[in-house]
Amino acid sequence: MQKRQIINIVNFIRGCEPRSPIDLVTPVQKQIELMTRLDLQGTFLIQYDALLDPTYTDMLKALDPKQFEIGVWFEVVQPLTEKVGIPWRGRFPWDWHVHCGFSMGYTKIQREALLDELYSKFKEIFGYYPRVFGSWFFDSHTARYVSDKYGADAFCNCKEQYGTDGYTLW
Repeated sequence: MQKRQIINIVNFIRGCEPRSPIDLVTPVQKQIELMTRLDLQGTFLIQYDALLDPTYTDMLKALDPKQFEIGVWFEVVQPLTEKVGIPWRGRFPWDWHVHCGFSMGYTKIQREALLDELYSKFKEIFGYYPRVFGSWFFDSHTARYVSDKYGADAFCNCKEQYGTDGYTLW
């Protein structure tokens, strides 16, 4: 008899946190351990800078795909913009302000270049294009592009966030 799944836990993974010195690896390890022990299904969404770090990608590649799904987390980071030839406008390698950290801060052509690199790097590492796409917020062009070009069929975003990280979603 198959167990009924009621929830899916979604965790995103960043490669850097400029606001404070913090260990970003241990929480991912602990999330995996806890979800495995409790037999909880979940999705890990990995940001471009974390894709460049084998510490994260090796952890994710070792997961049981029946329990864990891997997708992309789309916050624009300095290594991503530099890889596609767009000057970085942020204060830190990851900046939470809209003009540099999210899709709306870039032209449609730039968004497509950023997404092409993100999806290409993901496929290079994991061998397939992810079906799940997440971000604090994103635009319709971005959603349509990754759906049409890469087959993304699950999206997640934040619906309410008042005065946090340099923007408000309401």
